[in-house]
Amino acid sequence: MWKKLSWVFHEIIRIPAAHASKKVAKKQALRDSIVHDLAVDTHWKGNRAYVFGLAATGALGIENLIVPQGELFLSVFCSSQKFAGGSWSPKWGLHYPARLSDLEDPVMAACGYGFTMYICGDSRRRRTLYGCGINSDGQLGQNFGLKSETPDSKPLHVVPAPQLIVLPLSKSESEHLSLAHIACGRAHSVVGLEPQAEQDGRIRGRPILFTMGNNAFGQCGRQIVQGELYGPGTAVTSRISLPPEVLGLKQICCGQDHTLLLSIDGVVYAAGLGTDGQTGLGHLNCTDQFQAVGGALRKVHITQLSSVGDTVLALSECGRLFAWGNNEYGQIWPAGDALQVPEPVELPLDECVVPEEAGANFRGVRIGKVLSVAAAGSMCSLVDDAGFLFVWGFGCIGLGPQTNFAHRPTLIPPGLFVPAIPKSPQALVSVTAGLHHFIARNANGLLWAWGAPRSGLYCLGLGVELSKKSSRQTYPFPVKIP
Repeated sequence: MWKKLSWVFHEIIRIPAAHASKKVAKKQALRDSIVHDLAVDTHWKGNRAYVFGLAATGALGIENLIVPQGELFLSVFCSSQKFAGGSWSPKWGLHYPARLSDLEDPVMAACGYGFTMYICGDSRRRRTLYGCGINSDGQLGQNFGLKSETPDSKPLHVVPAPQLIVLPLSKSESEHLSLAHIACGRAHSVVGLEPQAEQDGRIRGRPILFTMGNNAFGQCGRQIVQGELYGPGTAVTSRISLPPEVLGLKQICCGQDHTLLLSIDGVVYAAGLGTDGQTGLGHLNCTDQFQAVGGALRKVHITQLSSVGDTVLALSECGRLFAWGNNEYGQIWPAGDALQVPEPVELPLDECVVPEEAGANFRGVRIGKVLSVAAAGSMCSLVDDAGFLFVWGFGCIGLGPQTNFAHRPTLIPPGLFVPAIPKSPQALVSVTAGLHHFIARNANGLLWAWGAPRSGLYCLGLGVELSKKSSRQTYPFPVKIP
């Protein structure tokens, strides 16, 4: 697998011959003669980031896929043409996971619509923030990157490789605060910092929140300014005042144009677009200040949030599941025919379906305590403590080519996740969502993907051959990490 990806790394790391001594050339030859099996190499230290999917926006952070000789060429708009300067042709997408070598020790990543953010730890254990991809609205700060134009002559700024994003912190804050949370929406990003423990082990101080990018609906948690211009030249990195009762953050979650905060005491706060009820604040208006979500969540300790589009799932400490927001496809079935659900509604998890294809051994399966939830654009998923995965809603939900809708949580046949057998040490433990796809992970780090990403099947990282045959993956398929 390492050999298959060698061309990627050859393009990323080039040493000009005029500047390479014989000693350097000898070391390079020795290095290139070694084949690493990264899956079992115990000498490989630190975290690694692997990327796959749409390369045209720069979100993968591999500059050579879209930029020949320093000139930006977006295959999003010119995919059928050759680069004017020669025979070089840009990559539409990366069909399989490839290691992003530009990052040192990444510890967290967040994907927006055409852009990506990372938190990395450097050699001094200090964390830094990086971003790459489209910076149309200043969601990556004041990184101009390379400039191009859309077919209708609108300016387009792309950061083709991860660039440092500097936050406006004082020297004292830099020493006592650590990057802990990142989340990205359609065109905005949110960064959370937490105070570090002092020598006596106690944590003093409160978290700090920064937001960047489009704030047309208040999703950045600051006052909406009518007619505000967005872009890297006018990018604003705003420090947001958190409600005084928020002493720490557990999670930050971004939907398309709304933002959710989860405090360490289990309270959800929301801001942004509310036309589908996605803020959960009991109305359909936009909100530009973070407010606590009440209703059915009052006095319930929430531990996990998920929202990629306009539907929100919230999981409680005891395994209860709540939902609000868009209900056009029956994702929030207790709400009946209501298309917008502006307040949290509890989902009765005893109402589940086990299809015949699952086999006789699983006919009596019921949903146990929920470990992980994922809300895509029009479909939802959960994994319980036994390792069973259930899906519901509309789309390419993973139940085969003949099924594109499930009105209740429906079990995906466990045989499709072998060797992740339920109730075993290798069982599934989590699931995450894109707008039109899911990726599940088991306890050993194995991945399965399915769905119908609009940018192409390569966004699932399942390989070239599979991507050529279809634009949809209708059942879970293994993702091979080199």
